[in-house]
Amino acid sequence: MQYCKNCGRQLKDGMRFCDRCGQSVRKSQESDQSARHKEIRELREERLNRKKRLAEKEERQRTAREKRRKSHGRRVFIYILALLLITAASVLVGYFYFSGKSGGTDNATGGVNVPATETSSPVQTETPTQNGEYAEITVGNVRCPYPSSFHSITASGNEKMNLTDPLGGAKMVIAQEVAEGTLTELAKDYLSQIGATSATEMKSNESESSYTVTAEVNGTVYHRKCVVRSNLAVYYDFEYSASSGSAATYGKYIAEIDARFK
Repeated sequence: MQYCKNCGRQLKDGMRFCDRCGQSVRKSQESDQSARHKEIRELREERLNRKKRLAEKEERQRTAREKRRKSHGRRVFIYILALLLITAASVLVGYFYFSGKSGGTDNATGGVNVPATETSSPVQTETPTQNGEYAEITVGNVRCPYPSSFHSITASGNEKMNLTDPLGGAKMVIAQEVAEGTLTELAKDYLSQIGATSATEMKSNESESSYTVTAEVNGTVYHRKCVVRSNLAVYYDFEYSASSGSAATYGKYIAEIDARFK
């Protein structure tokens, strides 16, 4: 079913002009195609820029790790040298003390007592379950629900929304980019982005051109559902700590959003 892009009137099949405002149907379709091609080009450029930024980030992290390794080596050398000096001083003091040449020193020690510090486990705050309390946006004809209790922060790049849960610490991003590859290839590309060697769960639905992936990396759970339409991928990423007190709630959120994200 088609509608006039100018006045919104429902059009019958085969109509070339709107019978209300006279707008050309073909001109509107060509304008939509031109806008879609422009959007695809912009998203492709953004994808390339994102990969470039990711490579730069990995290089900075590698450089930082190298600096930390060298700094750790220097600290170990200093600790060993200090221990040797303290040991030598202790031997000399003991020698002079027992030989009667210590000069009346009553108390000599080369050790440093470090008071023990008490540590407490962080308090886990569980977010109340909010069944049915979801907001929703539409991106590329895909319905994208999200928990209304999440706070929206500044989005960047190909992100449409950047959300966070102030209580449990979960993060959620809704984004769109050019789809390059099959559903399986796109799923594997996501695993590579989060640094996972395998997924705890991976499903694809060819009838709706979508896939879901769940993986855990270093105690953090990552989940993505992606719907591909007209060479554009609309997806949401959900990230939270596996040890969070809100982990069960986040699992319910993901199940509900997956069912409605289409």
